[in-house]
Amino acid sequence: MKLRMLIIIIFFLAGCTKESATKPPPVEFNREHACRVCGMIIVDFPGAKAQIHYKKGRGDVFCSTLDMFLFYLQPDRPVDIVAIYVNDMGKADMERPHGHWIDAKNAFYVHGGDIMGPMGEALVPFSDMKDAAVYIKKHGGRIIRFDEVTMNILKPNMQS
Repeated sequence: MKLRMLIIIIFFLAGCTKESATKPPPVEFNREHACRVCGMIIVDFPGAKAQIHYKKGRGDVFCSTLDMFLFYLQPDRPVDIVAIYVNDMGKADMERPHGHWIDAKNAFYVHGGDIMGPMGEALVPFSDMKDAAVYIKKHGGRIIRFDEVTMNILKPNMQS
């Protein structure tokens, strides 16, 4: 009987400390959403958007993937991130992206090329590498993954 009670207590405690396996869903932006980095009204600008969700329901929203990465790559960023979403630009409208949210860490990003985002050079996310390749044929750039994005990549080109 004591062993049975001990097993029940262990399972109960394990359940109390276990993090939720489900990610919060992405939110759709409206005029009340301002970028965490620059303060701009997000829906007023073209290009892929981003959002970061934390434990306990808090979140930050961004007018561009560039701003999201500038925030994410800071050494003092929040440590309780549970989800990061970006628009899949193989499906979303470039001028007014809405919906088509994908996990940012699984996306293929096109860096460089002739399309600029609202805050500088764009990092255009795609869920499918084929869509990213089609984009590159039209606009230039190269494919990088989430973990390959660094602050050096995000800095403006300083060549004269």
